Amino acid sequence: MNRPSDKNTARVSQNKTFLSLTALYLLLLMLIAVIACFFAYRQRREELFSQMDLTYMQMQQDYQDTLDNFWQIYMPIYENKGTIHDVLQAYFTTDVDPASEPFAKLDLKDALQQMIIRDSQAQWIALYSDTRDINYILFNTGGSIRELPADFPYLDNIRLDSSLMEVYGMEPIVNDSNTIQSYAICGGIPSTWGRGKILVGYSTSSLEQICKSSISPLESLSYQLRTGDELIYDSSGSYDKARLYLPDGGQEGIRTGEGGRKLYVRSGVCGNRFSVISYNASWQEIFLYSHKFTLPILLIVLLFAGLSIILYLIMLQMITKEVNVIREGLNDIGENHLDRQIPTGFKQSGLSEIAESINHMTVRLSDNINRAYYYELKQKEAELSELQAKFNPHFLYNSLEMLCSRCYQSGDTKTAELITQLSAIFRGFIGSKTFIPLQDELAFSKRYLALFGARYGNRVKVRYNFEKGILRCGIIRNVFQPLIENYFVHGFEVSEEDNYILFSGRSLDEKTMLITVEDNGCGMEEDELEELNARLHEPIQLDTESYGLKNLHQRLRLFYGEDCGLNIVKNSGRGITIRMTLLKLTCEDIEKETAKHAAGTHL
Repeated sequence: MNRPSDKNTARVSQNKTFLSLTALYLLLLMLIAVIACFFAYRQRREELFSQMDLTYMQMQQDYQDTLDNFWQIYMPIYENKGTIHDVLQAYFTTDVDPASEPFAKLDLKDALQQMIIRDSQAQWIALYSDTRDINYILFNTGGSIRELPADFPYLDNIRLDSSLMEVYGMEPIVNDSNTIQSYAICGGIPSTWGRGKILVGYSTSSLEQICKSSISPLESLSYQLRTGDELIYDSSGSYDKARLYLPDGGQEGIRTGEGGRKLYVRSGVCGNRFSVISYNASWQEIFLYSHKFTLPILLIVLLFAGLSIILYLIMLQMITKEVNVIREGLNDIGENHLDRQIPTGFKQSGLSEIAESINHMTVRLSDNINRAYYYELKQKEAELSELQAKFNPHFLYNSLEMLCSRCYQSGDTKTAELITQLSAIFRGFIGSKTFIPLQDELAFSKRYLALFGARYGNRVKVRYNFEKGILRCGIIRNVFQPLIENYFVHGFEVSEEDNYILFSGRSLDEKTMLITVEDNGCGMEEDELEELNARLHEPIQLDTESYGLKNLHQRLRLFYGEDCGLNIVKNSGRGITIRMTLLKLTCEDIEKETAKHAAGTHL
């Protein structure tokens, strides 16, 4: 008898175990939540950085393309021949004002137009010579060349003596009543021409399009392109160098900006060694965006943990009561009370199934004991049947050969030939090979049909229609015999003169083929065919039914696989069609597979 102290000790131990498992469960859930939050944070941050870096690299490439296109505009001055070269050389080496000579002015306009049309981003092109009081500019909007105004923004830059290509920051350029915001690229002229510059103005529309097409969730994100201390482009549109964080090239990481605000910055030198492209965004905004899913994940995990514990306590109380009933029943069965039946009216469906399984187990255990002796007798009977089957064909062959000899002696050659055909058929039924060439099986069907032809004469026509390719395949033995027998027993119309049976074969795909046996006999109704197709899949009961088609169907599935077998359909006219879906196998394939398995068995 258990003492109360023992029960209390057991209860305390169970509580400790429960609390330990609960703590472990919560710890595991929190670990999973932390891992999920970490990967969610890293994924969102990497996606954000990838998007910003992609825009960054697209701007780099666009700026580099602009510099490359400038060389396409600029290079004609170094060509030794050509209209543009000659016109520019005359402009920089002489002091004749083109405005005083209409043709010279027209030639200069044509030359500048041919240069500016080489790049669609070019807004204007200007020429500057120290030896001239008046220089000229041409806009891509057309019109004539114009005098370079005295307040032209880039005059101070281009008056500096430099033979290198230089990039100047964004400035407003007035064209009639319009003001064009553009940055400029400047190149020198050959030293033999004197001192001068060629200046091309470019629009930042392509850079702006790149930034606008990259939809970013960060409001603080901005991209800048500068040359020296001058801004070429600022995606925020402020162009206020005092408020912008403009790092040197080659920086990446967290930096401190205006007012101590932390920024994530990336910058790099691009185009030429004086140009720097960069982007920056608030690190706090990046951090909050990347942790967008952290709080929902934690809340979901905590909610799931609470619900799990509550459900566990409720289910534990319900299951414990019902498990005790099963435990008592198992104790009785363990004491050899096989007639003991456990109640199955449990609220938990799983426990009801367990109780039913235990009850069925006790019943099957008693049945198995009773059947053991019966199966032993059946085994002996099967062994005797096998020995008898080996004896009967030998007796049958001798008898048929004796009858055939008697017929030949008496002059009845037709009967003797039929007996010979019958003997060949019986040999085919019990041949040693299970898998034979399709042509051999067709030859066997012709012998079998010859017996029926002797009975019914010309009242049935036999046709064959096989694709040449599948005749190289093999087939299991005695496939057509039950189909022929089924036709003459159930479908053949004795009173009709146009009976036929058609054997066909064609490929379905690389691995399967379809063999059909079609007739125009009595046929069957749709409901009868549906019932017959369903019965093909049922176990064979030798004592209660005819099993020819069922036996053939199950032989095909056993040999070829579950996807193969028979299917019977009704013809549009008279009769039915029996379809056999088979695998394309050759006798060589089967022999190799058999030899492979035999070698494995010996090993």
